Amino acid sequence: MSRYYIVIVLMLTASLGLTSCAQKGEALQLQKVKIVNSAVDNKEAKIDAYALIAMDAFERKDFKTASLFFEKLYDLDPQKDYLTDAIKAASMDKDFNRIRHLIEKGKGKFGDDKFINRYLVAYYLDKGEIEKAREITQNLLHHDPQEKDYELAALIEKVAGDLEKAKHYFHKAYAIHHTSKMALAIAEILEKEHKPDEAIRFLETHRRIYGCDKLLCSVLVQIYTQKEDLHALESLYKEMYTTTKDPLYAKALLELYAYQKNYDAAIAFLKKHKLSDETLLDIYTAKRDYKHAYPLAMQLYKESGDMDFLAKAAILEYEGSKKKTPALLKTVLKKFEKSVYTLDDPLYYNYYAYLLIDHDIDIKKGIELVKKALQKEPDSLFYIDTLAWGYYRLGKCQKAYDLMKPFEKDRSQEEIVDHIRKIKQCIKDKKQ
Repeated sequence: MSRYYIVIVLMLTASLGLTSCAQKGEALQLQKVKIVNSAVDNKEAKIDAYALIAMDAFERKDFKTASLFFEKLYDLDPQKDYLTDAIKAASMDKDFNRIRHLIEKGKGKFGDDKFINRYLVAYYLDKGEIEKAREITQNLLHHDPQEKDYELAALIEKVAGDLEKAKHYFHKAYAIHHTSKMALAIAEILEKEHKPDEAIRFLETHRRIYGCDKLLCSVLVQIYTQKEDLHALESLYKEMYTTTKDPLYAKALLELYAYQKNYDAAIAFLKKHKLSDETLLDIYTAKRDYKHAYPLAMQLYKESGDMDFLAKAAILEYEGSKKKTPALLKTVLKKFEKSVYTLDDPLYYNYYAYLLIDHDIDIKKGIELVKKALQKEPDSLFYIDTLAWGYYRLGKCQKAYDLMKPFEKDRSQEEIVDHIRKIKQCIKDKKQ
């Protein structure tokens, strides 16, 4: 039979819904097997067809169908690989009864096969038949034991409640390849034995000698986060980023530096790894390093044309200047005038408004701008304060006080306290 004909058969079975066996039940699967059997009339062609269907089903994670067709392959041509593939697919489907059925099927021919016996151990463990699982595992350990065999023995003893034996077997498994999986298994046993410090020391020893993969480092991060060991977290995040280049770890490290207000370390890290200039701008701003922040903001604006950088540059230029000269105000206000309407951001509306009001440049325009900010965030104390300050500057002191009266007892913001004091003094002066 030609390969072309086999493809036609596969297309036919697909159109009949053969690829959805996992959802349709065993009876429908068997019916579709009969369709293939009738469409393909010799053993070699059936093997080809079944192999393609089984591999396609496995790729699509339809493990029930994959296991069925690998078994059919085994029935046609009793090779161990077909049987083990059928068992693997059944295990992915968590169908332990089918695993047992397949193991029994191959026992006569492959009774001593380690792979099959390991799955038989898993079957007995699932059924809670500890002694049967232990008996098979002990037999595996007497014949060229491998890491997986020691791991199975450890799992059996762990289920049985013998932590000391479980730890012994995990150490045996660990000694073969020193995997992080086995290291974590040992650490878990030490935790259960109420030896958390020993567990951490063991994991750290593994990390120093064999490195820290994503799995082990993630567990250490959880441990050190709970212990609030910031120094250990810093070391871990650095190692994880260096190893994986995953930006999530860089972000975590920078957040840690920000929490510690360790801005110099954050800047050094960003520069060393040539990471985001935008993040570097945020760090300079948090540090109030206007000397470096302002030129960087302007550089980012020129490179991207993003008005947000221009508005940030306006703030940084103003905040970083000791003398608020008319020339400075002119260039700062020009940047705001160019950016704020495009951005439509209450933060920038308010900042621009406050400059116009506080420097007595255009108080009425400032009031209109801060009203735009309040439309977006009507409960913002800072925006209300700017509006009140505008009214005060216009001599509408009572109107200003009516806005600020609800916040009169709040002493947390020194500038706002000073504004309220001046507004009240204005009202008092007007009454005299």
